Amino acid sequence: MYPAVESLERLAEAVAAHSPGHQVLSSRDAEFLRFLSIEPHQEGFDALADIALGDDGSLKASLGAIVHTPGGSLSRFREYARVSFSEISLPVPLSLDRACAGEGVCFAVPAERLYEELVPFGPSFQNAVGTVYLFNEGAVAGLQSPDFGTPGRLLGSPFVLDAAFHVACAWGQRYHGFIAFPVGYAARTIMYPAEAGAQYWCRVVPAGAQDVHTLLFDILIYDAAGRLCERADGVRMKNVFQDRLQVPSWIRTDITDEFSVIRNEVPAMSVVELASILPFSGRVLTGHERAVGQKRFPGKMNRFVGARIALKRLVRMLSAAEVPDDPSLIETVAPDNIHPACPVDGGRQPLYCSAAHDDRFAVAVGSDRPVGVDVERIRDVLMKGAHIFMTPAERSLCAQSPLGEEQAALRVWTTKECAVKVSGMSLPAAWSGVELKEISFDRSTVSIRGRISEAVHAPVGDHLFTVLKVADG
Repeated sequence: MYPAVESLERLAEAVAAHSPGHQVLSSRDAEFLRFLSIEPHQEGFDALADIALGDDGSLKASLGAIVHTPGGSLSRFREYARVSFSEISLPVPLSLDRACAGEGVCFAVPAERLYEELVPFGPSFQNAVGTVYLFNEGAVAGLQSPDFGTPGRLLGSPFVLDAAFHVACAWGQRYHGFIAFPVGYAARTIMYPAEAGAQYWCRVVPAGAQDVHTLLFDILIYDAAGRLCERADGVRMKNVFQDRLQVPSWIRTDITDEFSVIRNEVPAMSVVELASILPFSGRVLTGHERAVGQKRFPGKMNRFVGARIALKRLVRMLSAAEVPDDPSLIETVAPDNIHPACPVDGGRQPLYCSAAHDDRFAVAVGSDRPVGVDVERIRDVLMKGAHIFMTPAERSLCAQSPLGEEQAALRVWTTKECAVKVSGMSLPAAWSGVELKEISFDRSTVSIRGRISEAVHAPVGDHLFTVLKVADG
């Protein structure tokens, strides 16, 4: 099939030849009307571009071919694609803190498997690279623009947007259960045409559904410096094959909200899967945040950045007032250079927040009461140090727990980490001053200096998230 992105390039060339000086980097109302089949070894085909002037000064271009009826007595122009080239104004795109990483637990799909099982195309159009990360709010992925030694194109390398379509197709298969192909878009703007041989990254944002067979997406494409190079809004992806192509069962497994028990306890929660953070994510940091991170977390800046992203997302979730689009204007490190900050409504609204990270996740929660959060991977070392951080009663609870001793111990450890953040006591003080009275799968009762509170837990694989709020009164 002749790719939609190639049709756009041909139409841009035709408009530029027809009206030199007319801009072609902005377009709207694109429609990919039908497939144009080409044979594997076919070197070319005859096509026509029909160009018309719109009432608003746009140039409307259609790509098609003359087809003849059997016997050749009649002929007509069959359209394959159409688009209008004109100046357009698009709304402010997704802020960089929301664009540069996945939200929640991501479903990782290696690019090789993407093309083997989800989006089977020839080798010339396999340009999503590395790992595609799918999550409820969209997807992020690396894109490689191949270099075939050909001259630059008016719209830049077509392979970049094409690969972003593949990522959107994978998201539709996971979260809607059908294979969707691009059939058009509302608007597209190219700020910096993609260069051959360069790497880019995309953020695919679900934007609802036009109908039961058509999903809508906004697509943002960034270069290695984090510069927004291209955006396509209102991309329509349709289930054109209906039931003729089946979605593999493995991509539909385990679609749950692992954090529902925690979300019921706190007004806002953000989880960042560290592997999904794009390389330019450091641009979200303020100067103060950067300095603190480099001093406190040398060699682990990715974890520190993940926590900042999560905190900045909390600010956007909870603020009633306008929040700066530029995340580097949102300060999430307190003046003591240790504690996190969540300046809701510019810092005018009191809010308690807490952040944590391990080797896979960063997490932040916000609450109207003192709150602590922790995330840890289960480790054998916990049991080796149980006599240090657990009381005899807690060790007995863990030994008798139906969860298993290691899982119960992990709940003890994370709860005490949370208690440190809530109470301000040191970790060694929490080992004896905080005691779990009951331990269960998703809730544990804890005494903090004689005051009873409840911790909630959310296991994700071999990681455990725990949140603790102080009790009222």
